[in-house]
Amino acid sequence: MTAVPQKVLELVVFKLAAGVTSDHFLATVDRVSSWIGRQPGFISRELSYDAEGDRWIEVVWWSTLQDAQSAAELAMTSDSCAPMFGLIDMNSALMLHGELATARVASGGVVASA
Repeated sequence: MTAVPQKVLELVVFKLAAGVTSDHFLATVDRVSSWIGRQPGFISRELSYDAEGDRWIEVVWWSTLQDAQSAAELAMTSDSCAPMFGLIDMNSALMLHGELATARVASGGVVASA
């Protein structure tokens, strides 16, 4: 059995606040990416858009659950994150954390390194 790398997924699904355009929202993303990239335990971040459900899906990988939770707490008071958060319908937001359960699978089979 392939060893499972230790890392934690943060999955956030949300809609934009009424009247906010995708372009306006996307203009805030780089500032958040810069901020999050400086947080302890940060591995990677991806943002996707689900046109069918008109919702955004953010995938962030962290070294540990503590790193993810600490960054989430700090983000709520971060001047870098505030502009983006102000454009999100917070009532629609769902944030989940989970530890990696299996090795990554890619085209051609299991890939041990993540």
